[in-house]
Amino acid sequence: MPGGTRHMVNLLDLPRQALFDLQARLRNHPVVNTLRHVLPDSLTLSSPAPHDPTLADPARVEAYRSAIGRYVRPGQVVMDVGTGTGLRALLAAHRGPRRLYAVDPSRHLDTARWVARRHGLSDVIAFVREDSRRFTPPEKKVDVLLHEQLGPALFDAGLVSRLVGLRERLLRTGGRILPHRFEVFIEPVQLRDEACLPFIWSQRLPSVDFSCLQTLREAMNPSYFTRLIRSYEVAHLLCEPEPAFTFDLETVKLGEMPRSLRFTRTVRRAGRLDGFCVFYRASFDEEMSFSASPLRENNPMPMMLLRVDSRAFSLGDALSLDLEMPELEDVTSWRWRFD
Repeated sequence: MPGGTRHMVNLLDLPRQALFDLQARLRNHPVVNTLRHVLPDSLTLSSPAPHDPTLADPARVEAYRSAIGRYVRPGQVVMDVGTGTGLRALLAAHRGPRRLYAVDPSRHLDTARWVARRHGLSDVIAFVREDSRRFTPPEKKVDVLLHEQLGPALFDAGLVSRLVGLRERLLRTGGRILPHRFEVFIEPVQLRDEACLPFIWSQRLPSVDFSCLQTLREAMNPSYFTRLIRSYEVAHLLCEPEPAFTFDLETVKLGEMPRSLRFTRTVRRAGRLDGFCVFYRASFDEEMSFSASPLRENNPMPMMLLRVDSRAFSLGDALSLDLEMPELEDVTSWRWRFD
């Protein structure tokens, strides 16, 4: 969190955290997983809430369609990791793979299966209600791994650990991960005034001053220092966007991912720094990619904002960020400091 000092436990938050821990353990308990898989589909059917933003992003959908058209070929074994509502699997089914597995542990699998049936593709796609980390196809190896394991902070949906694990275990030599190359941006932004949400200790209300709460900032839940934003909430970036780092899922090893970053940038557009926006560019090859940038028009995807105490910067100022990421896929473990 801002300031970069050690996080202290908030005693008032312990009961809620204990409940979250219990929920997580129950979700992954062997008995719960066993029951989930022995219940017939008729008992697990429900009406999930589809993840509409990805489908409402024409540039993103077209990038997947083009990449699948180029890299999924007849006779291949293909696995769609976390198929969701089935878009990638449905696109791949038209390419004539020998076997196509749509793998997802959630209720979304029922939606994907239902849509495939209406398209006459239910015999082409093998729907598997399973966590991809526990699934091994009868063929043992696959030629293509399709995925969209992309969270608002990119890594928070298990992107690297999951895909690198699947690559090592299932991907045939010379196989493809789509998408596989990522540029990560962590950019200083000014939010639109109506979207700006100051920290509580910055609030000055009639007859009430919350500034005394700043002494408790280190005891606050780390999630307080992040929030999701949309592109229409961003007024502008203060600096010219540059990747903070890049990686390739087809070659990277887990130990090679950065755990800390420090960079200094020159302010190219004066304004108020309200936080650092995390976004990315995902590439299938040198020609096909899509971006989650707030500068992109009609970008419906949420992005993670690392919040800071707002401060004005002038044109030409140097802006430095120190970012520690001890657990890359757990944003609440990140700590940052800027000057």
